[in-house]
Amino acid sequence: MIRIAFFVEGLTEQMFLEKLLLEVFGKKNIAVDVKKIKGGSSIPITISEISSSDVSEVTRYYVLIYDCGGDSNVKSYILDQRKNLLKAGYLKIIGIRDVYPDFERKEIHALRYGLKKNVPQKELPIKFILSVMEIEAWFLAEQNHYKEVDISLTLEHIEKEIGFNPSNFNTELRNTPAVDLNSIYELAGKKYEKEKNSLKITIDALDYGNIYFDVHTRIASLRELIDEINFIFK
Repeated sequence: MIRIAFFVEGLTEQMFLEKLLLEVFGKKNIAVDVKKIKGGSSIPITISEISSSDVSEVTRYYVLIYDCGGDSNVKSYILDQRKNLLKAGYLKIIGIRDVYPDFERKEIHALRYGLKKNVPQKELPIKFILSVMEIEAWFLAEQNHYKEVDISLTLEHIEKEIGFNPSNFNTELRNTPAVDLNSIYELAGKKYEKEKNSLKITIDALDYGNIYFDVHTRIASLRELIDEINFIFK
């Protein structure tokens, strides 16, 4: 069984990643478990289970997703759990976090350097993926989901009112993609909010086939993720 661990910033990333893996690779005997990790420094680290999959003798890939509860926790929790994951036979760790709001665009290079600094790679490789500026840039670029949110959200309407066409614009250039996504939804009298019920509407509406085959070719940070999981799920 191939074991991979993802450490993600929070609920948005956790829900998206779980759905992406199951939608695209669900037929490859994959099991996905999701856990919440808390604590650190002066508070003991605790890990609680959010959801789990059945694992059997035919399970080929086992994916563990840790919701780290914040951007700044991703690296520290990876370093804290690395030895345990190595002993458990994991083959790779992937950390996913946003750039915004902790860092500005001009600080991306320094952020990448800081994430890699003093991170051991021997025996258990660790890869960090930055969603620029937020993971919502990936959602913005998935042009098919808007009509699922509301039939009135055509690409022509969005471009006229918001100023760009999600199907051909590099949404990584937007500084606050979550604000943009909410502005688009508001054209139909709806909202995008970082809470579970609102997130579920977007996560369920996204076209994961389009993300896998097309969107990632336009969005560099998403391409990094797709390249990583393609390498894993051969």
